[in-house]
Amino acid sequence: MVHLSLKTYIDKVLGCWYGKNAGGTLGAPLEKMWGREEPFNIDWYLNLQEGGIPNDDLEIQIIWLQALEERGLNITCKDLAEYWLDCIWYNPDEYGFHKTNLRLGLIPPVSGWFNNPAKDCMGSPIRSEIWACIAPGLPHIAAKYAWYDAVCDHAGGEGVYGEMFNAAVESAAFVVSDINRLLDIGLSMIPQNCLVAKAIRTAREAKEEGLNWYEAREKVMKVVYSPNAQFAPINLGFQTIGLLYGEDFGDALCKTVNCGWDTDCTGATVGAILGIMYGKSNLPKKWLEPLGNTIATNASWGGIRNVRIPQTVEEFTERVVRVGLLLLSHHPDKIKITEEDNLSEIENLNLIDPQKAREIYEQSYISNEFVLSSLNVSVSYPEGPVVYSGKETPLRVTFRNRQKEPLTLTTWIDLSEGFSYSPGERTVIKLPPSGEVEVEFSITGPEPRLINTANYCWLKILIEGRPLSEALPVVLVGARRWLISPLFTGATIETPIPLEESLNLTDFAKDWAPVSWPDNELQIEPYFAGNPGVIYLCHFVNSPEERMVRVGVPNSWRMKLWVNGEFAKQTEKIVPARPSYWGDESNYADVKFNKGWNTIVIKLERGKEPVKAYLTLAEPTLCAGLWDILQTRFPWEE
Repeated sequence: MVHLSLKTYIDKVLGCWYGKNAGGTLGAPLEKMWGREEPFNIDWYLNLQEGGIPNDDLEIQIIWLQALEERGLNITCKDLAEYWLDCIWYNPDEYGFHKTNLRLGLIPPVSGWFNNPAKDCMGSPIRSEIWACIAPGLPHIAAKYAWYDAVCDHAGGEGVYGEMFNAAVESAAFVVSDINRLLDIGLSMIPQNCLVAKAIRTAREAKEEGLNWYEAREKVMKVVYSPNAQFAPINLGFQTIGLLYGEDFGDALCKTVNCGWDTDCTGATVGAILGIMYGKSNLPKKWLEPLGNTIATNASWGGIRNVRIPQTVEEFTERVVRVGLLLLSHHPDKIKITEEDNLSEIENLNLIDPQKAREIYEQSYISNEFVLSSLNVSVSYPEGPVVYSGKETPLRVTFRNRQKEPLTLTTWIDLSEGFSYSPGERTVIKLPPSGEVEVEFSITGPEPRLINTANYCWLKILIEGRPLSEALPVVLVGARRWLISPLFTGATIETPIPLEESLNLTDFAKDWAPVSWPDNELQIEPYFAGNPGVIYLCHFVNSPEERMVRVGVPNSWRMKLWVNGEFAKQTEKIVPARPSYWGDESNYADVKFNKGWNTIVIKLERGKEPVKAYLTLAEPTLCAGLWDILQTRFPWEE
């Protein structure tokens, strides 16, 4: 058993939040959408204000604390999903994509995986500290909470591993003060072949080879480069550089931030880790006092809502420690809060346990788990939760008996109009005590006029001799319908093509080939057949009301956009394809949608390299995705 005094525990939690605020405030003014090749060269705050600069890194964790207080220690991703919808109103990148999925009815982790090109980003690694602070010295417990958190909006991506790594390091930092030992603990918690692990190992190797921090930065950039400033692997590598090369607290923050990319996030995490290691009482006043002890948030303009925001860091810490003491009371053989610190038996904590780690990160991200009265049921989407007209969507359902007696159950699927499923009849399953049976189903979509944006089916379960029958949701998202033109080989965005002279480009589009795609990505590269040129795409969107809409066509080359026959946008500057509801400053336009059907025509150009492109639709204010629109049929298919 390891003894941690209450005084030390409180001091380290305070150090976490003060350190995080310092690093986030240092890095926030430098944060951009894209990383820059040259490092920065700052050694002090560029923007000082009381409470620091508001940051989602911290304020989302205030919401998670409220979730713990209101729902208890056994919260899962399903609980956190409700707080995403109730409390978090801004929608950048992965935040917006997964919330659209939630509103369609998808359940995490599937909602964090489907149609989410930002799942490798930094939205989850930045909010790991709350799990560490309620589970001091218990890195596997902290990492398990981090998994539940991260899969809400990063399932199947590197963001999950980034948060698990950070949570484990920060939890262990309550009882371990050696950076390399902490890195070992964090690395043991994630797959060794993931890019986050590769970036961290690269930074360590640079240090061991005697390279300076700038050379270490170059090495990390070479190994896990992405122009996206929020790409998690490169940022976890830069974070590691700050920890290994920092000569003191302030120097570590500055080296981390000067590496660039997601500067507020990396600086904040390094500040939090060092804050836990040293405790607030040992952090330099130079870095803390200018920020004061209040907490700055985005609540004033509605970015977060329905939240009990602590007035001070001390109040926040008091609430966190209260939850932490409750959790520790369930693990009295591991960490005991006493009057004096005693870490002499720290080796008995088993801070590194790869098998236990695998049990966490190897959980399926394409499955929804349901705990019922008599059994557990897993509903998996092997090929994704998308339904196409006349095509089968496979489902894999696993039934696990929780009882001490055998169970006999009958199961079938209730379908929306026009849908059919295989085997098409009721299936009888016999489950021995603690036994498990897997059943394969497939659902076939009807004609397009009957496929909606979200289609709701129900897996029905009747258990013989038991008092309750169960019904579990099976949500299928309708594939998006497009019309695609022939290839205009060698043409460019500027090339005049006669069809553009029409006041209604859809007159031409009716003769184009129909295609169905599962999500926001426009899978047009095969239509270019490796040749430069342009292709036109036509899409129809039915809106329930007249509204302003932010239409984005983020792409890796150039595009031209018309909405309802009116020119709306042409690519201003070639940038990497980075889909987001907010915009990439080059390929987005705010336009008016009519009530009813609206037409979108896109001219996409390909140069010598393969092209990637997406379509995103959101309201322009807080950039919430439009989940209540219809994109699954053509107007003449009504």
